Amino acid sequence: MAAQRSSLARDLWIYAGLFFGMAFFGSGTPAAKIVTERFPLLFAPFARLALAGVLTLPVLFILRRDLKCMTRKDWLLVSIIGAVGLVVFSLLQLYGMTMVNGVVGAVIMSMSPAAMAVGASLFMPDKLGWRKIVAVICAVAGVLIINLSGKAIQATGWTLVFGSLLVFGAVCSQTAYSLLAKRISKDVNPVIIVPLAAWVAVILLAVPGLWQATQFDFTTPSANEWFALAWRGIGPFAIGTSIWFYSLQKVKASTASGFMGAMPASALVLSYIWLGDKYHLVHMVGFGLVFVSIGLVVWAHRIMEAQMQQQQDQASEESDEPTHDGTQHAAGAPARPPHPASG
Repeated sequence: MAAQRSSLARDLWIYAGLFFGMAFFGSGTPAAKIVTERFPLLFAPFARLALAGVLTLPVLFILRRDLKCMTRKDWLLVSIIGAVGLVVFSLLQLYGMTMVNGVVGAVIMSMSPAAMAVGASLFMPDKLGWRKIVAVICAVAGVLIINLSGKAIQATGWTLVFGSLLVFGAVCSQTAYSLLAKRISKDVNPVIIVPLAAWVAVILLAVPGLWQATQFDFTTPSANEWFALAWRGIGPFAIGTSIWFYSLQKVKASTASGFMGAMPASALVLSYIWLGDKYHLVHMVGFGLVFVSIGLVVWAHRIMEAQMQQQQDQASEESDEPTHDGTQHAAGAPARPPHPASG
């Protein structure tokens, strides 16, 4: 009983980390809308990642021994995370948010759970069953409802379409960001990825970012706009990503995909509060379909885990059964159980 309570408490702690990590990350969507309206689009990601890199330097110092455990593969993965998960993500999101409002951006970012589920099935040992396929369809349908409604989205025609595609590209970059982090060696503390990836991104953005800085009037942004820029480095990345990476290493990618719904949820709420975007019922219809997709992903994963546990129990029982010559199967070498049915 005590062991079960300890396991439950540990799981709840991990699930809370996944939820709040994505909630912090989602706050970056409305902040991106504010940033794009005032700051140069190459200077903004450079500044926020440089701030995050400086703030996470103590983490790099504390975990410096983990650097010795990193293989060449780990360093390559960190470099790709910095380039694709940070630089490409930031540019796609910022340019996309210049064409759509915060609500549209939040709903498109709601496709993250389905995108994560698809990515896990393609690049990780997770199967994509009918439930996850339906989840993807629901996520896409929710986004289409928002984009085709024409209500309070502040954009029409190809501007809306292209902006939505850019934000969706950011979703794909973020998915790669999480899946690549899962491939880092188990001996390396996942939190150390944050400062390392940040400095990779800072180096890549240094030249264009500093060039735009020389042509920018730093007296024009308001306090709220400076706060939005700073928050994009502190909240979504330094805090949110650190919590997310730490918790992500404790679960499968398909489990984590269900918790990614916290990101667009926080983005949508902050779009109403921070940006003053208007509320329309059609937004809830589209967003509701996206949450149905999240529920299906979680449901599929729970079924898969139950099947795997049942097969492990069955294999354990078979290992204890006597063979035809009166001996027993070796406990450490049970017969290989069948693959669980995909959900």
